[in-house]
Amino acid sequence: MSTEEQDDPRWDAAWSWVMREHEHALGDAERAELQAWLQADPANRKTYDAAARLWLLSGLVPLAHAEAAPPAGDDEPQGGNDEDGDDNLSST
Repeated sequence: MSTEEQDDPRWDAAWSWVMREHEHALGDAERAELQAWLQADPANRKTYDAAARLWLLSGLVPLAHAEAAPPAGDDEPQGGNDEDGDDNLSST
């Protein structure tokens, strides 16, 4: 993100709307306020759409701290075998 985008009040407003929409369902008054903002200037809609795309794309990127996949060959079920050799996962 460029310095211009960081200091852009339109971007800030668009990003705020996108976050609010994903944090909770907008009420009627909030939805009307968003619609009024979007219709006030075509640039608002364009910026909102860009912010919404960024939000969507960021959800597709794996988290940096996500756990790594288990090592290859680690196919043993979690329960393992009990004392009589049966697996603990069978249903009765």
